[in-house]
Amino acid sequence: MSSIYFSQIREDSLVEREISKIVKPKKVLVIGSGGCTAFSILNDSVDDVLSVDVNPAQCALIELKKAAIHHFSLKEFLAFIGEVACQNRVQMYEEIAKDLPDYAREYWQQHHHEIEFGINHCGVNERFYRFIGENICRNIYNESVWGELLSSNNLEEQQVFYEKYLTTSEWRTAVKILLSKSTHLQFFPSFMFANASENDFSTFFLSQFEKEVKTKPIQNNYFFSQILFASYRYEQEEGVPFYLSEEGYEAAKRNLGKLSIHSESIQELLSKGHSIDAFYLSNVFDWADVNGKEAICNGILRAKSDKAVVMFRNMLSTSQLPDDFMKQFIRDEELSTHCEGLERSMLYQKITVGQCV
Repeated sequence: MSSIYFSQIREDSLVEREISKIVKPKKVLVIGSGGCTAFSILNDSVDDVLSVDVNPAQCALIELKKAAIHHFSLKEFLAFIGEVACQNRVQMYEEIAKDLPDYAREYWQQHHHEIEFGINHCGVNERFYRFIGENICRNIYNESVWGELLSSNNLEEQQVFYEKYLTTSEWRTAVKILLSKSTHLQFFPSFMFANASENDFSTFFLSQFEKEVKTKPIQNNYFFSQILFASYRYEQEEGVPFYLSEEGYEAAKRNLGKLSIHSESIQELLSKGHSIDAFYLSNVFDWADVNGKEAICNGILRAKSDKAVVMFRNMLSTSQLPDDFMKQFIRDEELSTHCEGLERSMLYQKITVGQCV
């Protein structure tokens, strides 16, 4: 079985939740990853949430979180996943292991060290972010400087901070090195960066971070605090993934039975699916080649309900999707722009929301 790459989803479920409030889907397909979005959209009005991920290790992670949510209080769950100090995570795991499917139980029996460390921090991406954050805080600006930004009361104060600290050659050079393709390749497999040049990601992040600081309140941006400090913004509204708030956790616990986890490709699941009202596709089209995009789009057209909403993100480039799909896809410009304004992860330059008819 492969490794866990994402313990947490680096996308803002505010987007998916906002779309769900508007279109009220009954049956939803969502990319699995770390499970944060799937758990955050579980509510009383949805009937089915299909979480799909081709990586069985990611699915084993979601299965473990699902079992833990069922058995534990929010306080206990936060301790179990590594957000609160805890000395008995393995014992807690043993309490819930019987509820896991065989493949997930087999995975975690071989990865007790990740349970001991805290499963919310065991992914490759989380290790990469810890490397980034530790280097920034040790070699560029310490935590007190970043605390100044996170305590800003308005955009004007954030812009002053930006001009003071984030326009220097030291900052830009450090980001260029830390987020270079070469640095990424110390953590991630090469196929993920086959089409990227050395400084694509660092240039992109500098641009996205500037936009974030200058145009959006950053006090509750837990994606930013995760990069720097590997922690959420518990004292802030929307300072954690929704399912880790008291309201979101209770909603997820009440509706856990509606969540099914599928360890297969999205194409395989779509070939068997039907009457799906919403497709929350992360940035799958960034990773898919021409044939993969065509297979996914054809699968959506086969599996959708009469009028289904489709949402996908793009990181470095805009996806060119098959003509047959685009003839049946109506982009909602207003909602797409609104969702781009909600997204706080700083990873995506475009969000597309529309309806397949």
